[in-house]
Amino acid sequence: MSYNAKNYTEQGGDVTHIGGVLEFDGQATLEGFPGAANLVPKSTTTAADIRADLNALILALKNAGIMIGDAWNASVLACPTPAGMPTEKTKNNSGHASVALEDNVITITLDRKVSQLEDADHGTPWGVHKWLGFGVRTGLASVADIKFVDDTGMSATLSAADATEATALGLSAGDFVLYIKADDPKYLTGEKFFTLQASGMAKTKFVMKIVEPAPEA
Repeated sequence: MSYNAKNYTEQGGDVTHIGGVLEFDGQATLEGFPGAANLVPKSTTTAADIRADLNALILALKNAGIMIGDAWNASVLACPTPAGMPTEKTKNNSGHASVALEDNVITITLDRKVSQLEDADHGTPWGVHKWLGFGVRTGLASVADIKFVDDTGMSATLSAADATEATALGLSAGDFVLYIKADDPKYLTGEKFFTLQASGMAKTKFVMKIVEPAPEA
């Protein structure tokens, strides 16, 4: 007879799954659980004060992970004025791609094979690759303080400089420019991704996939 435990720890001990009941007995305590930021009690006098205090509490709960964060209203688009891209070849490559976002999957559709794109040099440490770029519209007023993490673990906190880069390419301050190495084979299999996280927003994963033109019959 086999037995499948609902509560178990994976090999290595890093992850524990609770599929049954987690019961605390007696004087048991819970340590390390996320807590919301401390809010100083206030004596509010107006409806506006009450609303501000309530919104601050809601934001603190979201940022602590106790309340689910807001969903991103994200979209993707070609940069309206690509002439400001790092190289002419990057601009040319970007002109051969159309982008769409659905169900957190960014599809980059090419009008030619990846191998037919140009090799663009983005300097140190980025190197020479078949670079192309497009805009990611976050739905927020500014990209400042948004945390970006890619599938390699590279992490960056976006800043006003990223907003300036976006506006130079005809985008808005709530957008950022994403340059990708189209020659990375993982784009063709949909294994490339990044996550976005910001105050009050849910940490969300966005998958990226390149689609090449179908072979001619």
